Amino acid sequence: MTGYYIAAGSAAVWAVILTAIGVRRETFPATPRATRMVAAISIVLVVATIGLAIYLSATEEHEKGGEEHAAVNRI
Repeated sequence: MTGYYIAAGSAAVWAVILTAIGVRRETFPATPRATRMVAAISIVLVVATIGLAIYLSATEEHEKGGEEHAAVNRI
């Protein structure tokens, strides 16, 4: 689960940094190469975050007591 938090935090920090730079400079990113780099980094961070969320939710072990607890609450 820690990997997800790191990826999500990195994506959030990246978004704040891009916003701060974009607000201060009208020509950000200045070149087509810089535009591709910003887009590539953004895509990698988003795909990593989504991928980790899917992977961790699919491999998460569920507690066995959860079903019994739900049955007790129905009575």
